[in-house]
Amino acid sequence: MQKLRDLLVYILVSSIGYIVRHISLRHSLKLGSCIGKIAFLIVKKRRNIAISNLRMVFSDKSDDEIKSIARESFVNLGKTLVEFLRLPKYRKDQLLEIVKIDGEENLLQAISSGKGVLIITAHFGNWELIFHILTLFTDQLFAVAQRFKNQFFDKLVKNYRTIHGGEIIEKTNSIRQVISCLKDRYCVVILGDQDAGNNGIFLNFMGIPASVAKGPVIFAMKADAVVLNVFDIRQSDDSHIIKISDPMRFKCSGNLQEDIRRYTSKLTQCLESMIYKYPSQWLWLHNRWKTRCK
Repeated sequence: MQKLRDLLVYILVSSIGYIVRHISLRHSLKLGSCIGKIAFLIVKKRRNIAISNLRMVFSDKSDDEIKSIARESFVNLGKTLVEFLRLPKYRKDQLLEIVKIDGEENLLQAISSGKGVLIITAHFGNWELIFHILTLFTDQLFAVAQRFKNQFFDKLVKNYRTIHGGEIIEKTNSIRQVISCLKDRYCVVILGDQDAGNNGIFLNFMGIPASVAKGPVIFAMKADAVVLNVFDIRQSDDSHIIKISDPMRFKCSGNLQEDIRRYTSKLTQCLESMIYKYPSQWLWLHNRWKTRCK
């Protein structure tokens, strides 16, 4: 029965993909908005998680404001889905028709440094576009991603993610491969905004203690890599701006644990500032504060 359900999900998503590749972008985004609104209404568990997270972070906002942000977050996810499913329509050189880059010189500087480049991003805006845009600048590109339990859907997503180039590193047992790629001067993309469980370090995130992944900082320090914060920001007209930070280097002071805490906090604060500025563009439906500090 589970395989049958997985197959039906795959067929549904594939069908949506076929539709959005044969209609205009404007109509595709309207469909994506509808998908997000329907999901907000019927996926009760995730809606409740999103609203609960928002209430913790924005205790000064009214219930109507909280629900509006949560709904728009679902809408953003619906739009991200249809944009992702439309990617086979675009040649690599056409990607810049839908995305502008703020900080291209920072990316070029990092790539030309002779070091590996660790790109830290989050489930924000349309994060999937970032990997595709990076293929315009380098063919030495990897991204760390967790496999979906649905094997049919997992294969579809992997094919779409690499349609313009690059390769995927499976998150499970990825440590050695990531460090090796960085030492070989590849660019590696990591999503660093989810609950890190008992393997993370506890820092204040949006004013609430959260388990934060320390892997990105460890990778950067072990490989002596250049680090970039990169975020996709959806605009009011549904165009996109990809914002690339100044290059960073994480130097060891002699106290490794304190270095990990300091640099991880720095990356966390960068994400916080983006969420506070564009709250509806983050994936609030993830149970970000699941792991509690003992």
